[in-house]
Amino acid sequence: MPQPKPGLSPPTAPPQRYLLRSLGHADVIVDGTSVVWPARSAEELLWYLHAHPQGRYRHDILAGLWGLDDTPATANRFRVALHRLRATLGRPDAVLEERGRYSLHPELHASSDTHALHTALDSSRQSSGPRQQEELLRQALASADGEYLPHLQGEWVEAARTQHRAAVVEGHLTLSTLHCAARECPLAALALVRAAEADPLIGEDHHQRLMVCLTMTRDKYAAIEHYRRYRHYLAAEVGDTPMQDTVDLAERLKADERPCIHSPYVPAGKVLAQQELVQKAPAGK
Repeated sequence: MPQPKPGLSPPTAPPQRYLLRSLGHADVIVDGTSVVWPARSAEELLWYLHAHPQGRYRHDILAGLWGLDDTPATANRFRVALHRLRATLGRPDAVLEERGRYSLHPELHASSDTHALHTALDSSRQSSGPRQQEELLRQALASADGEYLPHLQGEWVEAARTQHRAAVVEGHLTLSTLHCAARECPLAALALVRAAEADPLIGEDHHQRLMVCLTMTRDKYAAIEHYRRYRHYLAAEVGDTPMQDTVDLAERLKADERPCIHSPYVPAGKVLAQQELVQKAPAGK
């Protein structure tokens, strides 16, 4: 085997590239290849630590992830899962331990789609201009395709799922507001549709806004159809009915009213009342 020349360091292997996909179809990709997990416990440990970037103690992991007490037998199970996780990802520091607290390496956490989502959302909140904010929101939502870890169950994953879903909804609603202010009605309506798809219980005021947007961009029939689907969802999933404001709005739309604050058909004297209807209606139950 050839030896390196005196004074020269031996060549080092290029760093591995990681991509953690947690939204939609979950996958862990190392240098372009999906990893094959030797045991489900190793994969579960990865995603549990991913959902808790601040780290967790061993007894919290055993209880929260597998419903186990911290005993010698379960501690060994944890050590085996940890070893398999590190070996599968090809780096001993994939999981860090400090004073008994275990956390995913920051580089691995930063390689995930949810990290990209929240980073872009944070940047958009600090943006000074609407167009820059819009671009940042588009970047954030481009990373948000599907439910968080749909193949896993448990209270811990449901809590994380709710958090990430709320972030996606926030992005779509903010994007809709930006498009509405710029009078880009079709884009405003599309963002509202996507917010409602991500979480039908986004708040009844947003469903009212969507009904108005559909009236302006399509026709009253599209708005009434959305109202009927929303009413059916409330009855079937929540056991509730729409607020009276929403019922009244549906009747107004049926009567060919176009209560949009940006519509040329709205008399100037009614703008304030319509702002209260479309933008300040109480949140849905």
